Amino acid sequence: MKNIIKYGLLSLVAAAGVSCESFLNEKVVSGVSYDYLETKTGIETAVNGVYSTMRWYVGGERYYCLTEYGVDYVWEGADGGNKDAFYKYGNQLNSSFGMLYEFWENGYKGINRANTALMYLPKVGDMTDNEKMAREGELRFMRAYFYFDLVQQFGRIPLLSEGNVSQIITDFPRASVADVYAFIISDLRYSFDILPDVAMQADRGRATKWAAANLLSKVYLTRGSAVKDQRGQKPTDMDSTAYFAEAVINSGKFALEPDYSMTFDQDRQKVSSETIWGVEFTNDVLFNGSEGNKMHLYWVPTYEKLPGMERDLQQGRAWKRMRPTPFLQTELFDHLNDSRMYKTFSWVFYANKASSIPVWKDRYYYIDEDGKETDDLLYETPTGLVGKPKFELGDTAVYFTPKYYGAKDYKGAVIDKAKNRQMQLDIAKARYTLIPVDENTNHFFPCLKKWLDTQRPDMNYEQGGRNFVRMRLGETYLTAAEAYGRKGDFEKAAALINIVRKRAAYKEGEDKPQEWWQIDGGNVADLAGSTEKSMLVTPAELSNDFVGFILDERARETYGEMNRWVDLVRTETLYERVKKLNPDAAPNIKEYHKLRPIPQNHIDRLSPKPAVEEAQNEGYY
Repeated sequence: MKNIIKYGLLSLVAAAGVSCESFLNEKVVSGVSYDYLETKTGIETAVNGVYSTMRWYVGGERYYCLTEYGVDYVWEGADGGNKDAFYKYGNQLNSSFGMLYEFWENGYKGINRANTALMYLPKVGDMTDNEKMAREGELRFMRAYFYFDLVQQFGRIPLLSEGNVSQIITDFPRASVADVYAFIISDLRYSFDILPDVAMQADRGRATKWAAANLLSKVYLTRGSAVKDQRGQKPTDMDSTAYFAEAVINSGKFALEPDYSMTFDQDRQKVSSETIWGVEFTNDVLFNGSEGNKMHLYWVPTYEKLPGMERDLQQGRAWKRMRPTPFLQTELFDHLNDSRMYKTFSWVFYANKASSIPVWKDRYYYIDEDGKETDDLLYETPTGLVGKPKFELGDTAVYFTPKYYGAKDYKGAVIDKAKNRQMQLDIAKARYTLIPVDENTNHFFPCLKKWLDTQRPDMNYEQGGRNFVRMRLGETYLTAAEAYGRKGDFEKAAALINIVRKRAAYKEGEDKPQEWWQIDGGNVADLAGSTEKSMLVTPAELSNDFVGFILDERARETYGEMNRWVDLVRTETLYERVKKLNPDAAPNIKEYHKLRPIPQNHIDRLSPKPAVEEAQNEGYY
């Protein structure tokens, strides 16, 4: 945030057309005064400029660092310059870290744009009262959204509620967390009352009544979840959470996709019944410019380095930033009954490079702990196969199996020689590159499918056109369920959770993956049977460790959707779960890492200078 809250007109309208395909069009206006904002055209441009700040989140290596690094179910990939700071909670996570200031600045840019537009909106003479009301609702919604993002990351932050284009301000005291939450709720309740009662506005990407309700449910849940932290929580917060979440559920405007694999189907992103609100992109590369959705890059393994493979559009461009943990692959999901694990990840890569397809060797030998081949014979290939290709173009070339042999630890060190030998034997006999969980590395791991973008112009194009979905109904059910569970009503919580879990089950007649009977112990005789009954949970099952269950269920349902860090902070479990499940981050994480450091750029521009304990969060000074 700049020390001078005096955003010129250009900052509101230049490059405003970046958030939504249908209603945001790039328009650069110069050489005009603030009088422009007293016109319908000016205010519409200003509102669009507020929306445009949402593109920052997925326009580069930003938001995932703040929301998916340093959690319990993601380990680091091979590349990326932010791992030590955000994933490992290293010394780099300090007040001078550039991305933190970028996040801070982007959030306050959106807030100040909204404040300025709200200041001029009453003066607009060529808009109807209804048009003004709609835009006010959108501006308040967006302002609340940015404040919610900021308060979850930084805790106490400056609270700016009014626009200012004439006065130089250098003193920005941090408001209490309670006051920030109260302000957010006030804005959202106002927006809920006046925004259009539609599933999606004609101009897609604009906020609606139900987007406001959904965000309200998350805000109330976050405030009310606090036990040790002071967020201004009230005894009625869980009632309010349930009220607004169920208002969305019962609105008749949305419905769960019938199959979990459809929730992030790129071909359905404009018509999905499950999407409540998101940021729209387009396949028009000229429209997206440099701020297209780049999330498709960060979850892809280095498959092109394996035999029979080269990079292609369908299988993604590998920037290998994040990989699923062994716990997630082997323990988190009910492999026999829950379809979400196999539908969330790509486990198979198909041969597309003839020149590197391997041939069968006559013998395969044991590889020692130093990676050297020994004279210990593992497998002698049948004579008829020797020298022949292991597979053909279009066949399976790489298979990531969720089977865990227990042969190696997460660093790749052998911990059981007998199991390691069996694993190597299975790998030698496989007609493709077989990569069990033991053999996952920061280069090689199952690929998250939710953000893959197969509609880019070519395989190397970074600025994707996939929408940035921020609210969907599957999560809303879990929000409502958590509210009831925290109230002790496990019967109602179970009913809501079971709606989501029923969708996650295999349906009658649905094809199950080969792992179902080969690895997971499924009976081939039941191959076409439904698993819905087995997926249902009882109130008694929830009552033992409800918070732990709901966090696991949220992981199963929303893995990779950029909620995990704030979920762990919200439930006050970040330290505990990272210590238990993230061995790279465990040595460094401290209790104070539930908040980020206030950016030094902001602190340096304050005048008069506050005391350090007032300016900065605990643990960072």
